[in-house]
Amino acid sequence: MVNGVPPSGRWKGYYLYGYAGLKHQMSLQLAFGIDGRIDGDGVDDIAPFVITGHFDCAKRHASWVKAYRGLHTVQYSGSYCHPSICGDWTVRNATGGFWIWPISLGESEFSETLVELDLDVEPVPSAARHRSPITE
Repeated sequence: MVNGVPPSGRWKGYYLYGYAGLKHQMSLQLAFGIDGRIDGDGVDDIAPFVITGHFDCAKRHASWVKAYRGLHTVQYSGSYCHPSICGDWTVRNATGGFWIWPISLGESEFSETLVELDLDVEPVPSAARHRSPITE
């Protein structure tokens, strides 16, 4: 972390339809610039996507657009609380939560953080994943 900027590199996490239920896994490659720019790409159970956005170091706030190639775009907005970013996504009239963290963070270190925060991050079984009900 340079000057409060999240680390660039590989991130993973999930999003939810609403704020409960199945966790839809996503894998991301993010670059956080010292100028506040966020660029990246990734894939989830819908499709590959690209990310463009901004990180406000003073407020520790990230916002970006997740653009699925050839499909819809999703607005993300969240708070950076080292080591993760969590918040909300919106598309049209739908919304939900998300949580992402750097893969470089050791699993044991991250697990200890989760225990301290009393959070659950069980992976979503691949058979339980489904395509987005949101279409253009």
